[in-house]
Amino acid sequence: MNNIVNKFSDTLTKISGKFASNIILNIISSSFMMILPVVMMGSICALFKGVDFGGYQAWLMGPGKSLYLLLDTIYQFTIGLLAIYLVFCIGYQFANRKGMTRQAISIGIFSIISFLIVTPFTAADAETFTSAAIPLTWLGSTGMFMAIIVAFIVGSIFKLCLDHNIRINLPDAVPPEVSNQFSVLLPGLFAIVSFAIVNYAFTLTSIGNAQDAIYSLVKIPLGYVSSSILGYFILIMAMYLLWFFGIHGGMTVGPMIMMLFLQLQMENLAAYQAGEALPHLVVGAHISVGTGSLALLVASLIVAKSRANRSITKIAIIPAFFGVDEPAYFGLPMILNPIFFLPFVILIPALQVFGTYILQLLHLVPYCNGMQLLGHNPFFINNFLAFGWQGCIAGFIFFVIAVLIYIPFMKTYDKECLIKEEKNIER
Repeated sequence: MNNIVNKFSDTLTKISGKFASNIILNIISSSFMMILPVVMMGSICALFKGVDFGGYQAWLMGPGKSLYLLLDTIYQFTIGLLAIYLVFCIGYQFANRKGMTRQAISIGIFSIISFLIVTPFTAADAETFTSAAIPLTWLGSTGMFMAIIVAFIVGSIFKLCLDHNIRINLPDAVPPEVSNQFSVLLPGLFAIVSFAIVNYAFTLTSIGNAQDAIYSLVKIPLGYVSSSILGYFILIMAMYLLWFFGIHGGMTVGPMIMMLFLQLQMENLAAYQAGEALPHLVVGAHISVGTGSLALLVASLIVAKSRANRSITKIAIIPAFFGVDEPAYFGLPMILNPIFFLPFVILIPALQVFGTYILQLLHLVPYCNGMQLLGHNPFFINNFLAFGWQGCIAGFIFFVIAVLIYIPFMKTYDKECLIKEEKNIER
């Protein structure tokens, strides 16, 4: 049995290692982390702009109109320009990981330029005195996938040019800060011209522009994902399965969840702050009972009798309350502990994911508003911010259920620990 578990663990470790070392996922994940403060700031403004309690909305649209405009402005220039920030960050991260550190900022800037070239805009009209304008539609979450594609292509063009010395080389006497800028001129020119040609080619088609083409393609899998609660559950279960074998599930599965669902979350957030019906049910979020160990630690406080378990529980419960699970994962331990496999990997994730889904279908809990949250907030705060007061209440109910699920498993494990402690005392 141990051999089977060890082989399975080794296989998972290899698979996880490949994902963790995948440069594309690493670049995208790091880029999302770079823009996280911007997304959170926009999310907070959207929350204060869209929340509805008492006469707040009436006040906001009346005497509080200045606050409404302030919140809306911050939202538009954070979430509303998400693709602009993302395309720069991906270009920047690509450069750093491909050994082009000196050109990283330039690659990020040329990524922005190339992205804007393929973004439809209204040209200036001298006869009607109309100035040129770029609609925000494609600069926010809708243009996110185009931003990813453009930045990788621009980075690849730079890499190809620099590897083959296709650049303007100045004498060694020229200061590096000057020569570095001239070295990016030719790669930058090739990138800009390439996307200008792509943009022109799309104007000759019935589609009209590259942004529409990419978004239409992306909407097909996104539409499937947004209606597939099973797919989301499998991802969450995979995350805890990796944790069970001591592999950081969040670092491995997290980027995939972010790639699949961030756009859906941002579309819900945009609708929420505009006071419209939220369009997506499944957005890669669920009502939480805390991170992986909190419910088990509370169960341990209730039923554990062994000195070891009670001592570890007292040490681990405060960190777990704020989302730090490692003391419990490695201390009890939960990792590679077959007694906790069923609740840890399957039952509790199923409770959170499918429980949220059912409550939303019954209209007992609203759709997730897309609010981007810190992972170290207590679970009930995150539930309140993302799902409203209904989600907060449901979270407490789920938490009680999770504790009840863990109690028989904790009793079984604690009994084994007591037997071991008694044998040690006899010795």
